[in-house]
Amino acid sequence: MPGSGSSPLAPDRRHRPKIPTQRRISMARLLLPLLVLGEIAGFVLVGRAVGVLGTLALVVLATALGVWLLKRQGAEAMASMRGTLQTGRDPRPALRRGGFGLVAALLLILPGFLSDVVAILLLLPPVQQAIARRFAARGVRIVTMGRSQGFGPAAPPRPEAPRDRVIDAEWEDVAMPKNPTHRPSGWTRH
Repeated sequence: MPGSGSSPLAPDRRHRPKIPTQRRISMARLLLPLLVLGEIAGFVLVGRAVGVLGTLALVVLATALGVWLLKRQGAEAMASMRGTLQTGRDPRPALRRGGFGLVAALLLILPGFLSDVVAILLLLPPVQQAIARRFAARGVRIVTMGRSQGFGPAAPPRPEAPRDRVIDAEWEDVAMPKNPTHRPSGWTRH
């Protein structure tokens, strides 16, 4: 392509094949029914071991634990964020812990034993670190932060505007037209 600045041998980034996206969608379509079947199998296995009432009690207990964890993790994450920001430390570890706690709480609230096992695993710090390392190795940032003063790269200083500048201006009051261009409604004053 003359004049475009790209080499004719270099692949055009606008025309990438759609295979990876289609593969992800097909994997998600396959994974969701497998998860549902896994949860049903978990109910059957636990139901055989402890009976129907025991299974229902475990589901209610896991849901109550998830609600309690959701409240606790939310309050703890806010307090931790406040503390790290006040001391000028990096809040990303606190956000990461709070995010894992939130996902774990939501998984506990969902009925099912497979999701409960994943939720309990997400609460373990070594599992959290392994998942964070995995995302970092793939170049994915779990938490992105904007410019700040206490951590990360320092923002360039902004030039101070002179405070003694006086702007002289004239204004004119403009009256609203007498005939509106549209019907009156509950949102306009006519």
